[in-house]
Amino acid sequence: MIKSTDFLILYTTKNGRTGKMVDPIMQGLIGGGVTVDSFSVEEIKWDQMLTAKGIIVGTPVRFGDVDWKIKRFFDIRPEVLSVSSPLAGKIGGAFTGGDIPGSGAELTLLSMLHILLNHGMIIQGNSESAHYGPISLKDTSDEDMMSVCNIWGLHWANLYHNLFSS
Repeated sequence: MIKSTDFLILYTTKNGRTGKMVDPIMQGLIGGGVTVDSFSVEEIKWDQMLTAKGIIVGTPVRFGDVDWKIKRFFDIRPEVLSVSSPLAGKIGGAFTGGDIPGSGAELTLLSMLHILLNHGMIIQGNSESAHYGPISLKDTSDEDMMSVCNIWGLHWANLYHNLFSS
């Protein structure tokens, strides 16, 4: 039996930067009063995705784009899901870890958000922080990374309550 959760974080990491972002995002979500689980792209199953109200995807920057493992996961979904997206109406969000400014982190975030939008997911920007989602670069301090990730976790939790709470 699949355990139901409010949010699911799906991610992949190569050098650990994207993986380090998962815990502070989870802390923000939990602090915002929602339940959350996290899985690497190798661990996740589509059935788990279907039980969550929100899915946050973390991908490292790969040539200014989404990591191939994440892209493949969304490209190759079970045939029974091919008619329409069962992710439509769920909250979507993204975060990324990159190397240096100009290495494609913002492009990667936007590419991931495009994938989520194509699935009919609900995306909300943030006017008070990084606008599209958290980004951690090589020179980003752990303190700054944790702060931005926590802010975004709380942001997504607030969106959840605005959309799904009575």
